[in-house]
Amino acid sequence: MDNPNCFLDEYLLIKRPCLTVGDLSKSLSIYRDILGFQLIYQSKADSNSYLYSVFNLPQSASLTFAALSTKDNPRALALTEVKGVELSSSPLTYSCALVIQVSALTKKIEQLEQLNLFIAPPNHFTTENNLSFTEQAFCDYDGHRIMLYEQKPE
Repeated sequence: MDNPNCFLDEYLLIKRPCLTVGDLSKSLSIYRDILGFQLIYQSKADSNSYLYSVFNLPQSASLTFAALSTKDNPRALALTEVKGVELSSSPLTYSCALVIQVSALTKKIEQLEQLNLFIAPPNHFTTENNLSFTEQAFCDYDGHRIMLYEQKPE
């Protein structure tokens, strides 16, 4: 970055990713039941919801919005269930991955394996300041690439 101070006068916050899903219950079996997010809000979207524009969905689609929190981050993740239209299928390459820090990575991967989801091999690495990490990616039911990582104790 040419100017490390360029953001000093700007307010900048990444609030939450919002993923479209075909089946909210199945998605909650991953994000709530395995990864540990807490479902704090769920509602059918109004017919004039901004979600239609954001995801370029026809008004014929039926949408249900769900907000999930972590212990330290309210509304950290959103899921929008889309019914009545076909969602895009998984691409051969991925243009985005949601990165989530977790504890007990091995246990979570074992639980995900029981759902017969695609799981990539783990990657282990150590940073220049001797912090050790393990990361491992999977695809959820809707083809979203999710990369979980855990910092190993020193």
